[in-house]
Amino acid sequence: MKAWPLLKLCTGECFEKEHWKRLFNILKLPKDASLDTLKFSELVNAMQVMVEKAKDIKELSDKA
Repeated sequence: MKAWPLLKLCTGECFEKEHWKRLFNILKLPKDASLDTLKFSELVNAMQVMVEKAKDIKELSDKA
Protein backbone atom coordinates (compact mmCIF):
# COMPACT_ATOMS: atom_id res chain seq x y z
CA MET A 1 0.00 0.00 0.00
CA LYS A 2 1.62 3.21 -1.19
CA ALA A 3 -0.32 5.42 1.21
CA TRP A 4 0.92 3.76 4.42
CA PRO A 5 4.20 5.73 4.69
CA LEU A 6 2.24 8.90 3.95
CA LEU A 7 -0.23 8.18 6.75
CA LYS A 8 2.71 8.12 9.14
CA LEU A 9 3.63 11.62 7.97
CA CYS A 10 0.11 12.78 8.79
CA THR A 11 0.32 11.94 12.48
CA GLY A 12 0.81 15.59 13.23
CA GLU A 13 3.23 15.29 16.11
CA CYS A 14 4.74 18.64 15.11
CA PHE A 15 1.71 19.97 13.21
CA GLU A 16 0.16 23.25 14.22
CA LYS A 17 -3.22 24.58 13.10
CA GLU A 18 -1.81 25.96 9.84
CA HIS A 19 -0.21 22.59 8.97
CA TRP A 20 -3.49 20.73 9.52
CA LYS A 21 -5.33 23.26 7.39
CA ARG A 22 -2.80 22.82 4.58
CA LEU A 23 -2.95 19.01 4.84
CA PHE A 24 -6.74 19.02 4.67
CA ASN A 25 -6.50 21.29 1.63
CA ILE A 26 -3.97 18.98 -0.04
CA LEU A 27 -6.23 15.97 0.61
CA LYS A 28 -9.25 17.87 -0.73
CA LEU A 29 -11.22 17.27 2.45
CA PRO A 30 -14.39 19.31 3.00
CA LYS A 31 -13.86 22.94 3.98
CA ASP A 32 -15.49 22.33 7.36
CA ALA A 33 -13.16 19.42 8.20
CA SER A 34 -11.19 19.86 11.39
CA LEU A 35 -8.87 17.77 13.49
CA ASP A 36 -11.63 17.40 16.09
CA THR A 37 -14.15 16.05 13.59
CA LEU A 38 -11.84 14.12 11.26
CA LYS A 39 -12.83 10.49 10.76
CA PHE A 40 -10.51 7.70 9.71
CA SER A 41 -12.86 6.93 6.82
CA GLU A 42 -12.18 10.42 5.42
CA LEU A 43 -8.46 9.63 5.32
CA VAL A 44 -9.14 6.26 3.72
CA ASN A 45 -11.28 7.95 1.07
CA ALA A 46 -8.46 10.43 0.42
CA MET A 47 -5.74 7.80 -0.06
CA GLN A 48 -5.61 8.15 -3.84
CA VAL A 49 -5.13 11.90 -3.50
CA MET A 50 -2.58 11.22 -0.76
CA VAL A 51 -0.52 9.08 -3.14
CA GLU A 52 -0.83 11.65 -5.93
CA LYS A 53 0.23 14.48 -3.59
CA ALA A 54 2.98 12.54 -1.79
CA LYS A 55 5.60 15.19 -2.54
CA ASP A 56 3.44 17.97 -1.08
CA ILE A 57 2.71 15.95 2.05
CA LYS A 58 6.39 15.14 2.58
CA GLU A 59 7.30 18.81 2.19
CA LEU A 60 4.60 19.82 4.66
CA SER A 61 5.82 17.27 7.18
CA ASP A 62 9.41 18.45 6.79
CA LYS A 63 8.37 22.06 7.43
CA ALA A 64 6.33 21.21 10.56
